[in-house]
Order: sequence, then C-alpha cells, then structure tokens
Amino acid sequence: MKKLTNTQTKEIKDRLPFVQNLIEGEDADYQMIFVSIFDHWLTQDEFETEINTEDRTELNIRREKFQNFIDGIYNLTDIYSWKYKRYNRFFIYPFTSLIQLTKKCKIDNQHGESGRRYDLIIPDFGAVYSEEWDWTNIIWYRDRKEIQPLINLAQQSGLYILEKREN
Repeated sequence: MKKLTNTQTKEIKDRLPFVQNLIEGEDADYQMIFVSIFDHWLTQDEFETEINTEDRTELNIRREKFQNFIDGIYNLTDIYSWKYKRYNRFFIYPFTSLIQLTKKCKIDNQHGESGRRYDLIIPDFGAVYSEEWDWTNIIWYRDRKEIQPLINLAQQSGLYILEKREN
C-alpha cells in the first residue's frame, strides 16, 4: 500500500470536505445519485423476483456491468480508498493497480444482498462511489457538473442512473 504525502491528503480533503463524515454515514452536505442495474425503481413485486436471481447468466451480466464501470473509473482518473489505522485514525490510500482495485471491490462475489463493502474516493470528480444493496450503488457529490463523466461512464457500461425518489 502506497502512502500519500501530507500535501496529497490535504488536497483530497480540500476537494472532498468532510469525506470521513460521509463515509461514516454522518451528514456531510453531499447529494447522491444512484447507479443501478435496473432502469427504474423496482416495485415491491419486482423487487422480490429481481434482486435475488439465481440465474448464473444474469448474475454474470450484472457483475460484468459493474466491473466495466469500476475498470472505467480506474482508467479515467486516480481512485483512493480508506481504512482505519491504529488509534482509529482515518487513512486514505491510492490504488496502485487495477488488480488491487478489483480485489477490494470483489465484484465477482456481488449479489442482491451484498453491500457496504467498499467506498471509492474520486477527488478529480469531487465524488465518492459507494457500494450499496440490491444492485444499486451511490455516487455522492457536491457539484453535479463535475460527475458528468461518471454518469456517462455508467451509461456506457450498461448501467442506469436513478434519481432519489421523493415520497
């Protein structure tokens, strides 16, 4: 694991203020859009049949779309992850290879109930990409214009962008 310089860490935190709070699930003044395998929010009836498919072909297609998206981000810009170190210090580190990123994301094990295994910090786009549940992940952002390349990449990967539903 490559260590960032203090200057690099400061630049990331300046670009993504309160990123630690966001990752810890605290209010951090970020907006969100959803990246999904589905082209719409599922109804309860659809949810039951679509989320936990055991069709191997369908699972592989879904995983491949998310893997293509992750690969595309890696090829587009620098990506970082995080972990806690001794004394609960929040530590950001870069991915040094696509293999390292792929091992972190474990897309080949993703299924309808997997989630919250990784967050990808993407400072060049002022975004954090988080794995969530039910084949729908989140892009957290502060400026919608900055994440347009991620939206385009998701769509090119065969994924859909869903907006937050208003109740």
